[in-house]
Amino acid sequence: MQIQWLVLGLFALNMLICWLTLLSKKFQWYQFIAGLIFIVLPLLTVFTDQPRFELDFYWWNIAGFVAIALGLVVSLWARVEFIKAGVKLEVLPDKLITSGPYQFVRHPQFLGLVFIWVGWWWVWSAVYAFYFGMFILALTWLEALLEEKLVFEKQFGQQYRDYKAQTGMFWIK
Repeated sequence: MQIQWLVLGLFALNMLICWLTLLSKKFQWYQFIAGLIFIVLPLLTVFTDQPRFELDFYWWNIAGFVAIALGLVVSLWARVEFIKAGVKLEVLPDKLITSGPYQFVRHPQFLGLVFIWVGWWWVWSAVYAFYFGMFILALTWLEALLEEKLVFEKQFGQQYRDYKAQTGMFWIK
């Protein structure tokens, strides 16, 4: 269980370093590394020694794979919208994208990751990974909230506030 605390700490530290590089506009090369850590670290939590849920039903595995597939579709759809708009993911967007999945939710890329992580945790039935995963999901929500308050509302102003009033953060309004 100590390894789970370490993973959670690394996840939070990575978010902090990412925000420091973003706000200071220095070490921009770390954004790509931070993104990889943000995506992969929660997936690695299932491989530590921990109890497993005794799930008698095979449908947990099916539900996990469906969640992973849904997460991949949503994430790729969001990525395609960035490409169509000519916006790079490694830097702050210079345009507000409101098409594709962004017409339904403000953070489809995070929503896709949440589906992937939860599906992965269901497939592996890892107790600690699932419980500590709830903290990771809370940190992801905090990341999205800070991104909106500290970056997008300042960068796009009233246009973003109007968009925010029409769409949900992670779920369709």
